Amino acid sequence: MIINYLITKVDAKREDNIPPETQMGISNNITVLDVEKDEKFKVLKFQFRFDAKFTANGSDELGHIVIEGFIVHTSEDIDKIYNKWQDEKVLDDSITEEVLQTSLNISIIEAMSLSKMLQLPSILPLPKVSTEKKDEKKEKDKKSKNQ
Repeated sequence: MIINYLITKVDAKREDNIPPETQMGISNNITVLDVEKDEKFKVLKFQFRFDAKFTANGSDELGHIVIEGFIVHTSEDIDKIYNKWQDEKVLDDSITEEVLQTSLNISIIEAMSLSKMLQLPSILPLPKVSTEKKDEKKEKDKKSKNQ
């Protein structure tokens, strides 16, 4: 169970002269850097790093966001999880999804704010409002599938 988290580093940059019509691609990645065991409190600290790169033409970097931090986890299996990390530098299957998803959620929330501040595209696609009536939309979808 995740019981706490802390962001320890934030780095964000946008290039100065980006033409308004520039189409940007966004790639992001979440990585667990290290796992520490705290014997006194019987918890594990998972250190993570989130990287987002904003590029044009697939190569020219126009901006980036890097967030580092750690999440604190407790369970009955901390010795097993920690030993697997120490031996193989991989997360135990029982914890992988929870650790990566929590780290990603924390990072994306912060990255959304930073990308807005720097006038970079949103990390996640935002919902679109449609004023079309349901029947018109169904008909339009049907026509596009038949072509």
